[in-house]
Amino acid sequence: MKLKKEFEQFYKDIRIDGEQSTLILKRKILEGEIKGNLPGIMDEHGIGLKKSEIRIIDQGSYKYNTTIRADVVDRDVAVMIPLDTEENSDPRKIKGYLRDSIDITVRTVQIKEPCVRAVYHKDGEEYLHIDLPLYAQDGENIYLARGREFGTPLWEPADPDGLNDDLCGKINGNPQLRRVICYLKKWKNEHYANSVSDHEVPPSIGLTYLVCDYFEAQSSTEGDNDLLAFQKTVHNICNHFSITRDYYGNITSASISRYLTVQPFTDIFKKMKDSSDSYMITFYKRLCIARENLTNALNVESDHDAAEYVVKVLGSEFEVPPKPAASKTTKSNREHSFG
Repeated sequence: MKLKKEFEQFYKDIRIDGEQSTLILKRKILEGEIKGNLPGIMDEHGIGLKKSEIRIIDQGSYKYNTTIRADVVDRDVAVMIPLDTEENSDPRKIKGYLRDSIDITVRTVQIKEPCVRAVYHKDGEEYLHIDLPLYAQDGENIYLARGREFGTPLWEPADPDGLNDDLCGKINGNPQLRRVICYLKKWKNEHYANSVSDHEVPPSIGLTYLVCDYFEAQSSTEGDNDLLAFQKTVHNICNHFSITRDYYGNITSASISRYLTVQPFTDIFKKMKDSSDSYMITFYKRLCIARENLTNALNVESDHDAAEYVVKVLGSEFEVPPKPAASKTTKSNREHSFG
C-alpha cells in the first residue's frame, strides 16, 4: 500500500495526544483564578455569583482529540455562569469582569470578539494562548458573550455541550476519520501560514465538519489507506463548492456552507464569506491544488515520487523515501576462442 508507513509516522509526528503537563498546569491555574476571583468582582458590580456555580467546559480540538502541533498552541476552555441576560444586556461588561479575574503580569489578557484570550510569551514570542469563551446560563437558555471591548455586543444563543456531543459522536471510534481531520488541519497550517486576517483562514471547526461530512473510509487487507482516504475526502469537499466562472473560465465566486446542527445554527464560514469574496475563492483553489497533488501521488509508480507530491500538501515534515535503485542490465562480454 502506497506510503502507509510514512503516513503512520507523519501522524505520530504532528499529533498532540493529550495535554502536555505545562498546559495542564496553566489551565488549572486559570481555572483556580477564575473561580477564586470572578465571584468577588461580579459582587462589586451587584451581580451575585458563587464559586460552585462556575462551570468550566472543555472545548475545541483537545476535546475532539484532533490537536496537531503548531508554533503557537491554541487551547479552548469555556466558562459558564448563571446570569440574567436581560438585566445584564451588555456581554462586553461581563467579559471585562472575566478578563479582570485573570489579568496578572505572567500573561497578556485580551477581549476578543468571541472570547477572552490569555496569551503567554517566551523571549518576546507568543507560544500559547488559551481562549475562554464566556457563556451565560439564563434559565433553560444558554448564550455566548460576543463583542470586542469596543465592538458590537451580542448575547448569541449557543449549545456548547450539544456541539461537543455532536462532534465527539462523529469522530470517536473512527481513527481514520480523526487522522484525515488532522491532515487537513496540517494543510491549513502550511498554506495559510502567512495570512494576516483571521477571517481569511478557514476555521478549524469548519474543516472538521467538512471532513466529517465528506469522508470516505479506505482500507484493505493491508490496513487503512490514508492517502486514498485523504484524497477522496478533499475531492468530495471540492465538489461541494458552488462555483461561478466568467466567459473565459476564470472563477469569479466560490462558496461552501456548513451550518451548525446546534444553537445558533449559523453557517460556520459566514464571517469568511462576509469579509471578502476572494477568501472563498482562495480556499477553493488551494483545496483543488491539494486534490491535484494527492491524485498525482496515487497515480505515480514509486513511493518516492508519491511522497514528493504529498509534501506539497502537508509540508516538509512528511518523510520522502529514497528513490528506487535503478535496474541494471548485465551484459556478457565473454570472449570466444575459435581454433
